[in-house]
Amino acid sequence: MPTISIRAHGTSATRNQTVVNPATGEIVKLTAFQPPERTATKGWTPNVARRNEQRLQQIHFDGIDGVPAFVTLTMPSQQMSDVSAAMFHGWLKRWLQFMKRHGMLHYYWILEFQASGNPHIHVLVWLDHTPEPLETYKALRSWVGILDKSGVGARVQGQIWESIDVGGELVVDGETVPAHPERVLMYLAKHAARGVAHYQRQIENMPEDWKNRSGRVWGHDRGLPLRAQQDVECDYATFHRFRRLVRRWRLAEARAIKDSVRRRAAIVQARSCLKCPRPDVSPYRGVSAWVPAEVASRLLDAAKTMGGDEREED
Repeated sequence: MPTISIRAHGTSATRNQTVVNPATGEIVKLTAFQPPERTATKGWTPNVARRNEQRLQQIHFDGIDGVPAFVTLTMPSQQMSDVSAAMFHGWLKRWLQFMKRHGMLHYYWILEFQASGNPHIHVLVWLDHTPEPLETYKALRSWVGILDKSGVGARVQGQIWESIDVGGELVVDGETVPAHPERVLMYLAKHAARGVAHYQRQIENMPEDWKNRSGRVWGHDRGLPLRAQQDVECDYATFHRFRRLVRRWRLAEARAIKDSVRRRAAIVQARSCLKCPRPDVSPYRGVSAWVPAEVASRLLDAAKTMGGDEREED
């Protein structure tokens, strides 16, 4: 049976893959035999990107205390051949420890690779105070100092600290994003999920040591407030109606975007979110969207009570 999942900021509807238990003859979910892959993997995979997006959709942003900031940490690509994944994650661990000693309450980080092969980390941090310019400089300088001790000549000028002033804008990977922790992480999640084939996630662009075992490519602190996910199993009629309602909601949201270029792209994406080139797969293709929990719940209630054909619209 299909399952509809509702999270704080997102929803998804998927068709459960089932198999017959050879011992009991019971029909069970495939995941009972094939647990999802964990993060000691070869970088970004579809499952890793999906879990990252779903975890971001669970964050209880209103329950997070602190002053948010967006940090990008980089390093020179010329020395990446001598840097293992274990070394890099050790540097990140030490930098996070430094930040905890200086007032960091929570964090969420995402690892990406540039076309040159060197990794950079996006970190959203929440501090227990509003930092002075000297404090932000010391935070970036601490990352450079950690690398210097390992013989890697990073520069402070290559690191970025941006305060998140709600209501304004900031630039993330060259894109202008509304200045709000949720919108920043939403952009990064969409950026990660839109295609593992993106050059920033291709194994070919990773250093040799990383291709076999990259370690985690996203993470957060254990105390980050999360909301529990609600899973509802339904019949196929409800599954199909819910998919169509989510698409309509996405279209309405896209048409409300003021920027004409972004609006056009969002409308195209919304219209095609249920399409698949394989006619045998298309009617059962799952849907995933950043939808507030209260909206997703109303859409699910409507899908349960609506009549009409189960078949998908063309």
